[in-house]
Amino acid sequence: MKLKALAAMGLTVAMCTGALAGCGGGETSGGGDAQYELTVSGIGGSLNWLPIYVAQQEGYFDEAGLSISEQLFTNGPVQMESLSADGWDIGCTGIGGVFAGVLGYDAVVLGASNTDDGTQVVFTRNDSDIVAAGTGNNTYSDEIYGTADTWKGKSVLCNTGSVTQYVFVKTLEGFGLTQSDVEFIAMDPATAYSAFIAGEGDACVLTGAGGTFRMMVEPDKYTPVSSGPLVDSGLMCHFVANKNSYADPEKYEAMKVFIKEYYRAMDWIRENPEGAVEYCMAMNDENGSSMDEETTKMYVEADTYFTLDESVAMMEAGDGGVSEMEQKMSDVLGFFIQCGNYEEGDLEKFAGHVDSKLLNEVLAESGTTAE
Repeated sequence: MKLKALAAMGLTVAMCTGALAGCGGGETSGGGDAQYELTVSGIGGSLNWLPIYVAQQEGYFDEAGLSISEQLFTNGPVQMESLSADGWDIGCTGIGGVFAGVLGYDAVVLGASNTDDGTQVVFTRNDSDIVAAGTGNNTYSDEIYGTADTWKGKSVLCNTGSVTQYVFVKTLEGFGLTQSDVEFIAMDPATAYSAFIAGEGDACVLTGAGGTFRMMVEPDKYTPVSSGPLVDSGLMCHFVANKNSYADPEKYEAMKVFIKEYYRAMDWIRENPEGAVEYCMAMNDENGSSMDEETTKMYVEADTYFTLDESVAMMEAGDGGVSEMEQKMSDVLGFFIQCGNYEEGDLEKFAGHVDSKLLNEVLAESGTTAE
């Protein structure tokens, strides 16, 4: 969703990576006639867990004969640590979880479920000369505020080695600048939000349902000057499989059933926006991370769920034999390597861990073809 649309809503994360905190586990969905069983992991309260919650409430897994056991975590890297003990079969996670799972445990990336950059937003105060300079000067988007001159030397509050930093660096690139052209002050999003409203910094970069939405509902004070979607960050949430489960024929078939019903639930969410908000509120109440209706609506509309054929199309090999999805993941991993989060050679290690076979089979069995 474009930033302009978010602002018009009064609003849109993250990350990745851990959009909302919460944890749990051991809960089971499925009727007594279950033909398939899976242990499914995810981030409590996240947008990519919502389709699972919807599928449970609407009875999709029961209808398909699938029983699932839940394993919920607070963030992707912690989620992946349990793979060392085969803690789950298939998981839904952001890019941080993808890299931790693939590079640490040879996990298999099966495809993408939704965009994961809608809540990553760069803010300035309304009286900033960045806002006064207007838009139309950034190569990524005509909707990004500022010029190279107005951004130079600005103090920016932002989490280091994170997707928020990735979004900010791409914003600067669009002006022909680098991070060395500004004063980068490392702060996690929650601290950056508190510091910025207290008067620190010329700009801040936020993510998640907390600070981002609180800023958005104060348009008389703060302006969203850039965002993940505007810089085409390409950040997504993904399905990741335990390599041992993926190699098990019974688990593989169960994953196909799970993916089919997951996309069915995403179709339901698109067709029932009000019901999706109600389910999201209920999910987060159960997760211990309650949100009011207005915030929940902004949260649900912040990112975009992919259709099955869109997901498969993103995994089709393009120039050089690399798919659109793989290229975007490689771009982010390359950035994290530069930040020191990962090591030289991890790009080569990451290669070969994306497998479109399962999603293609689900698509073929649905009777449609990728666009």
